[in-house]
Amino acid sequence: MYRNYYNLHEKPFDLTPSPRFLYLGESHKEALALLTYGVVEQKGFILLTGEVGTGKTTMVHALLSNLDDSVQYISISNPLLSPEDFIDYLSFSAFKNRAHFKSKTAFLFEFEEFLKKCLNQQKNVILIIDEAHRLSFDLLEEIRLLSNMELAEQKLINIFLIGQPELNEKLSDPRCRALLQRISSRYHIPPLDLRDVGAYIANRLKIAGAREGDEIFSKYAIKAIHQYSRGYPRMINILADNALLLGYSKEKRKITAGIVKQCSDDLSLDGSFVKKTRETPETPETKKVRRSNVHHYWKWAGMLFFMIVILFVGVSRIARHTDSVPLRRQAPVEDVMKKQALAEKERALAEKERSLVEKERILAQKEKSLEEKDRPDQDTAEETGPRIIKKEEEQAVSDHVVQPKTVKEKDNIIPETDKAIITHIIVKEGDTLAQLSAHIYGRVNDRILRLVKEHNPDIKNIDRIDVGQEIVFPSVFRPVQGSTFTVHIASFKPFEHAQTLFQELMRKGYDVYIIPAYHTHKGKVFRVTMGNFKSKQEAKDYAVEVRKKGVSDYAEAMQLEMR
Repeated sequence: MYRNYYNLHEKPFDLTPSPRFLYLGESHKEALALLTYGVVEQKGFILLTGEVGTGKTTMVHALLSNLDDSVQYISISNPLLSPEDFIDYLSFSAFKNRAHFKSKTAFLFEFEEFLKKCLNQQKNVILIIDEAHRLSFDLLEEIRLLSNMELAEQKLINIFLIGQPELNEKLSDPRCRALLQRISSRYHIPPLDLRDVGAYIANRLKIAGAREGDEIFSKYAIKAIHQYSRGYPRMINILADNALLLGYSKEKRKITAGIVKQCSDDLSLDGSFVKKTRETPETPETKKVRRSNVHHYWKWAGMLFFMIVILFVGVSRIARHTDSVPLRRQAPVEDVMKKQALAEKERALAEKERSLVEKERILAQKEKSLEEKDRPDQDTAEETGPRIIKKEEEQAVSDHVVQPKTVKEKDNIIPETDKAIITHIIVKEGDTLAQLSAHIYGRVNDRILRLVKEHNPDIKNIDRIDVGQEIVFPSVFRPVQGSTFTVHIASFKPFEHAQTLFQELMRKGYDVYIIPAYHTHKGKVFRVTMGNFKSKQEAKDYAVEVRKKGVSDYAEAMQLEMR
């Protein structure tokens, strides 16, 4: 009826699958490629699924139309058969006769001979079962056993199962686990997206005789078709065909979204789709179409809401002039004043904090400049040099000191006098052997710690002493007086930090010292130094080596005056 009106020489949206009207979107190209690959490579079982109306049967017809004489196929479109009927169908399709075999064994023998004959003639045999989701479990098992007909290196028959998504659920049943493992390739055809729907409609109209494929349906009509059909080709055909008929009856040369919506309402398409659990999610394009169809309703609703807001504001302003309003407004005003006062306090605190930060920065700069002046290589004997603990100084050194005793010093130590002073210390909580040695000798190194350990056989570990333990500290004197040089690498106010670095370097085999010193601003500090050299140049060379090896980023030669 509408063909002449729209200048078409045939109906573009007929429901009968026709290879002439074949439109291959990206998903359909992949599906057809999979089927073709299964034929060429003889992959055995191929599974193709898709919802109702997605074009599965069309893909099968497109495949068959492209096959040449080297392929012999058997197609079953109604799988509601018993195993006996299935054997009869195969017999008639393969042998072209209606004779019944006396037994299943006779059929299987003849059918296998038929497949081998086709193989010798270099022909592929394909069994295509459409609507395969309707197959019974018994018939699925028969089909699986049929695929056992194969040679050592080649299959005698390839089987394509075409069906709806329920086929996947059926194959997941434990009864089909053997069949499921034999499926080499599978593909699921999704519905068309908005772009493909437009191309699908334009392609069919052009093949049917339209001068331009997009001249009959407006852009919004195509969006509406995509929305109501949800991208399923069969529903697209139904909607588009009815839209052309309705447009013809209304004498509309251009199909609009309103016409499509009316057709959808008349056909009650909502009840024809699959369950909600498998519905395609609504795309942004379809949402936009739905909004465009009802935008005028929202326009009036927005205007009504705006008028209600204006009315509410007017009533509120009138109410503010009543006697009760000032009492209600008092609380908000007080809140505002409190917030302002709080904000003012916060600003004042922030200003004080900035002032303190600035003062700290100035003090840090001054301290840095003082530290530059108080470089380690300028230290005097009073600040850094090891000092001899004389008898009258013992109590000032530490409140741990017990009554000192005097003994003759060993031969390898050259005392300043012929008598050497031995100091006894009672260990208190928090004391370490290195810390006590630094207090007593003015320095500490590996040799001093070993000497102390020799005089205290009960010390098993120089890194651990017990509270209440009495430790003997023998006097240690330099054999000569004068200058010595070392390399200063770090200074710490807490002794524990200096001791940690000292122990780490000592374990690595370095000649390392801890030397107490007094800093003008920081007070007493503990310097960690490395090496003992006769000249400043040797110390400088060693400092360069320390930095180069990455032992410490800071390493400077330092002179000590021994007395």
